[in-house]
Amino acid sequence: MNTVDVCVYVRFKNEENDKKISEEVDRFLSEQKIYNVIRRFYDSLESEDRGISELFNYVRVNKSIRKVICHSRENLSSDDIFTMWVEKELLKYNITIRYVFFKPSDSIEYEILREKIIGAFSRYENEKLPNKLAAHREYKVLEKKLKSTGNCPIGYKYVGKVNDKRIVVVEEEASLVKKIYEKYLEFKSLGKVKEFLDENNIKTKRGIPFSRQAIYNLLTNKFYIGYITHNFYKYIETTKNKRKPVFIEERRVEGKHPRIIEREMFEQVNKILEENNKHKNDLI
Repeated sequence: MNTVDVCVYVRFKNEENDKKISEEVDRFLSEQKIYNVIRRFYDSLESEDRGISELFNYVRVNKSIRKVICHSRENLSSDDIFTMWVEKELLKYNITIRYVFFKPSDSIEYEILREKIIGAFSRYENEKLPNKLAAHREYKVLEKKLKSTGNCPIGYKYVGKVNDKRIVVVEEEASLVKKIYEKYLEFKSLGKVKEFLDENNIKTKRGIPFSRQAIYNLLTNKFYIGYITHNFYKYIETTKNKRKPVFIEERRVEGKHPRIIEREMFEQVNKILEENNKHKNDLI
C-alpha cells in the first residue's frame, strides 16, 4: 500500500482537553494506515506560534510532505482568517490540511467562498509575487538610487542589514580597478592587460585569473562612475517556461555609491575600446 508523508500539528490550550486531543489525533492516525508521520509540531499558550513557524520552515525544504494532519479548524486557530492564511501558505507548497474532525460552517456558500479565496491568494502569490519583487527592485533603483540585487562589482561591498543596505568602497580592490584602467590606457590592449595581471598573479574576487571578457566588462561598467543599470523585462508563457523573461529596455540612473573611476578616464578607456572593437582585434 502506498503511503503519504505527513506532518502533524496540534495546538494545546488547557490540560483538560490537551490529552483528549492528542488521543483523538493518534487514534485517527492508527486507523488511517495511509499516513506516514514524518514529524510533529506543537504550540501552547507560551510558545508564541513557534510550532507553526517551525512547520512552515520544515515543509519549505522537505518536498515529500503532502499533507498536514490537524485535530480541527478550531484547534488550529479560533480565528478563521488566520486558519485560511495557514491553508493558503501550505497550498503554495502543494500541501493540504486533513482535519481529524471537520465541521463545516452552517452556510455552504461560505465554504465555497472560503475555498475560492484561499485558492485565489495562493495563485496570486505563485504567479504575481515575482513581478511585485521586480517592481520593488525598480523602485529602489529609480527612486532611492540603490543597487537592490546581485553582487557588487570588484571594488565594492555591501554593509548593513537588508533594509538598510549600503555600498562602500573596498580600498584594496578599488586600487586594483584603477590599476587596470591605467594599464589599459598604457597598453591599449586587453591581451596585454591580461598578461600584466597574470604575471603579477592578480586574480578576480573568485580567485581565478582575469579573462579578456572579464577585463572588458570591468572597463565598460558604468557603476564605477556612479551609475546603476536596471534592465526591464516582460514575462511571457511558453511551452517550456511559464515565466520567460523578455528584455524590453535598459535604464540607467545616477546612484548614491562612491565613484572609483573619474568620468574623464572612463571615457578615454571606452573610446579606445570602441576603436579597437571596430577592427575586432581586442577581444581575441
